Formats: sequence, C-alpha cells, structure tokens
Amino acid sequence: MEQPEAVHGLALAYAALELEQRRELIPAVVADAQAEGICPSLVLVPLLGVEEDEVIAQQLADAIAETRSMQLRPTRPMHALVAGDAQRGGCVLVHPLHGSFVEVLALAWTRDEGITDAHVESLVTERDADDCVRNLPADMVFEATPVPFAIDLITESLWNHRQHHGKLPDGIERFADLFSRSPSSPAETG
Repeated sequence: MEQPEAVHGLALAYAALELEQRRELIPAVVADAQAEGICPSLVLVPLLGVEEDEVIAQQLADAIAETRSMQLRPTRPMHALVAGDAQRGGCVLVHPLHGSFVEVLALAWTRDEGITDAHVESLVTERDADDCVRNLPADMVFEATPVPFAIDLITESLWNHRQHHGKLPDGIERFADLFSRSPSSPAETG
C-alpha cells in the first residue's frame, strides 16, 4: 500500500466504523493482506493512527508486532533542503514515518514578516516529498543541507514569527519535538 490517497481513505473509512466492526476488521485485514502478498503491518499502521479505543488500539499494535517486517522501517533518513538564510529563506524538512511514507514541513520566511509560507504534508511518499519545494517562492534555490543546520534555521525563523504574530502557523506542532531542543533557540541562548 504505497498510495497516500489509499492510506488516507482506508483510515477514514475505518474510523467511521462502529467499535465492534473495527474489532472484527483487524483479523480480516491481516488475512486479506497475507493472501495478497502484502505485509499486513503496512495496512494496520494507518488504522492504529486513527483508533481511539485503547483495547482495539492494543489489538492493532499486537497484530502489527506479529506481522511486522522490514517494510515498516523508513527507507531513507530525515533530510532537509534549504534556501537563503535567516533574513530571507526557506526549508523543506522531510521526516520519515514508515516504509516509503514521510511527513514534510515546507516553510519560507523573511526577518520582517516571519513565516510567509507554511505547508505540512502529513503523509506522502518519499518521491513526492521533494515536490513540496514547488509550494515555496519560485526564486529560491534549494540545496541539501545537514538536518541540524536546517532545524536551527527553522527554529530561529519560528521564534521570529512568534514574536511578530503571537502564534505559529497551523501544522507546525507535528514537528515541535524537533525544534524544542535546538541549541540555537532564543529560549536556550538567553
């Protein structure tokens, strides 16, 4: 299952089911996936992401543990593309989820305005991730950069944005753990 739209659709359809229907679906998904030669874990992980019942979530986690494979491991480490600098720049941060699925944070900023463009893609494939650059200003030239440098640059831009606007753009919270420990953040440097 490598199409983000199919994964989203499956998770939404699953979330709309009644409690007992969701419970009964787990073994059926495992059996059907195995019959099709698909790793059941690849199908179960998106369901776990929308499951609110603790008992069923544990059943999903157990089924994932029993059927997991190398296909759940991310196929590429976190990586980043950066353009410009702290005065005017942009960054695309690609965070691996499982298999070829990633989540992407794409930002552009200026020192005077804060974040001018913010795009979060919560579930795309690796091959689609670099296309997120197209959502940012066309005159920026992005290059691969070490992730810690990108995180420091984004953190500085987010602090600047928060000082100007009081709140951060929607979706940034998904990446909050990456920015809270940045050594150059104003909160830690004084």
